[in-house]
Amino acid sequence: MKPSPLLIRLLLIAAGCALAVTAARIWWPAAAAILASVWWLGLGALALAALLDFATGRRCEGLNGQRNLPGNLALGVEQEIGLRLHNRGVRPLSLLVSDQLPVQLRSANLPIQIRLAPDQEIHAHYKATPVHRGLAGFGRVEALVSSPWQLWQCRVLLGEAQDVKVYPNFLGISSLQALSTEQSLRYLGVHQQQRRGEGLDFRQLREFRQGDSQRQVDWRASARMQKLISREYQDERDQEIIFLLDCGRRMRTRDGDLSHFDHALNALLLSAYVAIRQGDAVGLQCFAGTHSRLPPVKGEGAINLLLNHVYDLHSGTAHSDYTAAAEQLLARQQRRALVILLTNVRDEDSEDLTAAVQQLSRHHLVMVACLRERALDELLEKPVADFESALLNSAGKDFVARRGRLLQQLRARNTILADALPSEMHMSLVETYWQLKRSGRL
Repeated sequence: MKPSPLLIRLLLIAAGCALAVTAARIWWPAAAAILASVWWLGLGALALAALLDFATGRRCEGLNGQRNLPGNLALGVEQEIGLRLHNRGVRPLSLLVSDQLPVQLRSANLPIQIRLAPDQEIHAHYKATPVHRGLAGFGRVEALVSSPWQLWQCRVLLGEAQDVKVYPNFLGISSLQALSTEQSLRYLGVHQQQRRGEGLDFRQLREFRQGDSQRQVDWRASARMQKLISREYQDERDQEIIFLLDCGRRMRTRDGDLSHFDHALNALLLSAYVAIRQGDAVGLQCFAGTHSRLPPVKGEGAINLLLNHVYDLHSGTAHSDYTAAAEQLLARQQRRALVILLTNVRDEDSEDLTAAVQQLSRHHLVMVACLRERALDELLEKPVADFESALLNSAGKDFVARRGRLLQQLRARNTILADALPSEMHMSLVETYWQLKRSGRL
């Protein structure tokens, strides 16, 4: 039990009246005795009311509550969390309801003011936004129950502690599940190009359609059926894609509400889902502080396995050693695969990164996905107004130029590049993967 704001205000008013009575003894002695008697009478009435209200309100019986959580939460996506409150008692209750939120969530909708009549049940809700991935542990639902005369508040804990997993943002995957491959690519904004040649896997025979090339015609089947029959091909399946994920300190850079590492995970999951739907197997290897690894997996459950593997991965403060990461991957991955290195490159990485890419390229097809820092673009867009801004602008241009030279060196070695802002990396990855798939290089 604790005093309510109403009781505190009444006590402050009583204290102000006591000062007024003291002043009256100096400036109005004739009325001071009457005012003092009234003050004592009012204070006694307040004390008696507070005692009676405390006795009747210190027990809050019959109040039940429960929290309704979604099965999982997506990072950065506002979610609605439900509360069910039921008053089984005989008196109406005035509640101030809050929740013991985990550190991974933020909410601006708490506390909630609720009034419950006897035997009434109410379903309330509030909105919360996950700001960190991992296992989020909720405490219990808290309710401050006012006494009958609103002079006291009793703290009551309702429901049970609950845990929920905060995943990377999987809503993009959910929106693609009901779409075909072509619809998915259009949804992501990927421009499809006509592939060169027909060196892909045979799928089935079908009737000749307008637009089919003569090379697709199966003349033997056409002779048997007495009509033109075409061979239909599908993109080659059963390829392997390995994501080499940088967990070093550079990936802790923030772009908006999310870090580069979180943006990289979102792009990884969305492009992995597209690859899995194409029949390819997707694997993961982390480096720079975290050495988590998932061998290539495929099939319907692969994306869920990948989600559960990465939901509590976090970037650390270790240096990104690309050469060591390449050696570890080569020791474990014997079959030729598309290796996608997700990182934030700088010009000082030139020797290490070039050596690692050259080493991987001997056995695998290598793509370097570079997260470009939005802060640099914003810096270069600012007008130069004074000497300090001129220095910053010059330093920014020099950094971008040196980074560009490193990317040009990688292109000269036939390395595939995907250079994009963190928020746009998912589209760049999917588009580059699809181009490789359609060209037959993968």
